[in-house]
Amino acid sequence: RKKPTLNVLTLAKKSESLFALCHAHQVTFLVKPRIKQLIQFKCITERFQTEHQILQTRVPSLHQMSFCLAELHLWSSRSTLHVKDTDIGTYQFYDKGEPGESALTAHHYFSEKQQFLESRGYPWALKNRRPEKLRDSLKELEDLLQTVPCVCVRWRTKQCCQLLLSSGELVTLSVVGAQLERVFIDRALLGRLPADTISHAVITDKLLLLTFVEKSQVCLVHMARKSQGSPEPSRRVEKLSPSELKISSVALPGGAGRRPGRRVGLNRSQDVAVCWWPAPRNEEARPWSPLPSEAERANLVLLSCSDPPGLKVLSCVRTQGDPLDCTFSLTQPYQLLTVEVPAAAPVEPDATVTALSSTYESARGRLQCLSVERLPLPCRPISCSRDPSETRLLLGLSDSSLVLHDWDRGLSLRAQCPMLPSLCAWHPAGALLVVGGDQGELQCFDLGLAPLPLRLLAEELPQPPGPTLQLCRHLRAPGGLAALQWAASQWGGQVAGEGGLEVHDLLLLSFHGGPVAALRLKLGALTGGQLGPAELVHQRVRHGQVGEALGILAALDWSVTGGECYRALSAVAEHLLRLPLNAEREAQLEAALGVFYAPSRPISDTVVLEFREPISRYARRFFHHLLRHQRFEKAFLLAVDIGAKDLFMDIHYVAHDKGELVLADVAKKKANEIDAESLTSGWEGQRSVFGDRNTVSPAALETAGQTGRQQDRGTERKLSIEGRGHGLTRRVSQDKPPSSGTGGWSKVNKELEEVFAGDQTWPWTQTEINLVDRNDQGAEDTGTLKVIHFGLV
Repeated sequence: RKKPTLNVLTLAKKSESLFALCHAHQVTFLVKPRIKQLIQFKCITERFQTEHQILQTRVPSLHQMSFCLAELHLWSSRSTLHVKDTDIGTYQFYDKGEPGESALTAHHYFSEKQQFLESRGYPWALKNRRPEKLRDSLKELEDLLQTVPCVCVRWRTKQCCQLLLSSGELVTLSVVGAQLERVFIDRALLGRLPADTISHAVITDKLLLLTFVEKSQVCLVHMARKSQGSPEPSRRVEKLSPSELKISSVALPGGAGRRPGRRVGLNRSQDVAVCWWPAPRNEEARPWSPLPSEAERANLVLLSCSDPPGLKVLSCVRTQGDPLDCTFSLTQPYQLLTVEVPAAAPVEPDATVTALSSTYESARGRLQCLSVERLPLPCRPISCSRDPSETRLLLGLSDSSLVLHDWDRGLSLRAQCPMLPSLCAWHPAGALLVVGGDQGELQCFDLGLAPLPLRLLAEELPQPPGPTLQLCRHLRAPGGLAALQWAASQWGGQVAGEGGLEVHDLLLLSFHGGPVAALRLKLGALTGGQLGPAELVHQRVRHGQVGEALGILAALDWSVTGGECYRALSAVAEHLLRLPLNAEREAQLEAALGVFYAPSRPISDTVVLEFREPISRYARRFFHHLLRHQRFEKAFLLAVDIGAKDLFMDIHYVAHDKGELVLADVAKKKANEIDAESLTSGWEGQRSVFGDRNTVSPAALETAGQTGRQQDRGTERKLSIEGRGHGLTRRVSQDKPPSSGTGGWSKVNKELEEVFAGDQTWPWTQTEINLVDRNDQGAEDTGTLKVIHFGLV
């Protein structure tokens, strides 16, 4: 107390040195409580400084990009996978006991990893109790996968997955979370099918639709199960009974022959099916053979699969190109969506190709082509996938690139992929897509086609972190990836009997020759397990990736998901309004508000009335943000768009304080004109701060719902958003104001053009606004602006 300048850390350091010296010489040292607290405080401070220095070197790499954290669960007990003990993000099953002495060199942390898994509730060794006998059933499945490929994967529920092998075995996997609970192999179909090798199949609760390699036939298997109304279908493994199976088949037109590319599809009503295959090449006419008929040249067949009559061929057509994909629409069950590559397209990987996206409709048992969209591509596509809303089409190209086409916006985005995109899978929420390569590579992209790195749980961050998850670094599977399937309902929507929000965080991975694995995303508790567009925007904004967040925001549709659009817009606006203004952030704020005020697709009047008031508050905050940083030109244009008198008065006061007298006079004349027009039209345009200050004028709102938020009062702004969200280009133009106003409007606009046409520019500096009485508008000599914050500007 007598020496207040005494350094506390110095005192603690001296006391600590004395304590260490006495401890080294085995001398008892009685430390007073105050000195002991100082020593502890000094140790904690030094530890904090050390950790802070470490974090300063690591935080930039963590803060620069967002990523998806995941765990890889291998449903296998094979020791040939070579999973490292130090890899805490990859799990597999082990045999009981520790490894032998010859394997100890590869298992340095065997007991530590076992303790790590068991403490988190993950099984280390599988049990073999009756009646499941999980260990024996899993080994039997692994032996089958080494010799027999899997032709179909289907999630019956989130806890039940079914696999159909090409030899006819139907495998049912019961899972809890990402842990395997039961494996059941059903061989009821063996020996009862028209052929031995299945090329493709569709599985539902009521029927199986199959095609074969040896025969040109489609087989329908009706399953008359007695326990369809079981309260827990995921817990009950239902065995197929041969007496309950009704098998029927039909021959396909086009003649017999081995066509391994035959594939089948089923509509949501499960009464119409389709079978398609690649169009044969080099069909030149031969003099010794008759001309083929239309049915023989067809490569797309429409089938009826009702229960009493069985299969029946309804119609067959020849597609314009080689079909790459053919599926029934989820919203229109009798419409068929195809992606075709022209038969005359060059096979070279770098040749330009025009893909065809066709829509067929089944009307009175016949297929009719409704529309054909042409998509110019830089090279030949090798894979494709549609989002759950069927408004976007993802194409994987042979030059290791991706093209995402949005039908509503008429816009195509392209991004480079570090591997050959042979597999594509959309997340059920429609905001995330996963692309897989043949060699076991995985990469995630968002709606704006911006990469989102995928990483497994690890003790340390890999240096440098790559955008692609290399599964070959975590396991040894020489076969490569065969299929990707999200754990979701087959026809989309929520599974019957399950309440609340669906959590889709499990992705099934199937490898050629085995094993079967599950990739579980660690979505966290803050998002509630959801992975929608709003959650991805919050994740991007949290890591400072505003451009990528704008790409997601620009891809959303206000008429379909208005609530998510507003959540995403508010997240971007709140983040940018907290930061100092510069040219980049001004353009980003302008693009965020332009998603609503100048949308790329029209917005209905109902949506405009619902969200105009909260979004106008962000527009006002943007106005004062511009005014605070002396961006008078943009602030004036925004005030013209909003059409509020108080905003022009704010410009008047700030410009008067900064010596911009001409601008102050023009702003005040604008305010007076708005006041006079509101009085003549019978509208009370300016109310109190607590009333109508946060709304846009009715004339502006009426025009906004019809002309894309372009206001007809004063100078108009036109925002055009093109390209990707993180590479947006904007055109801001000024149009001539309408002539249906008073004579003062043209005079004010002329004076405004003279003000902004000068050589004077305003720097990016923040303006300090003093306080003054807002009611004293006549005292212009000493007038300054008084800003009142009540949570709303």
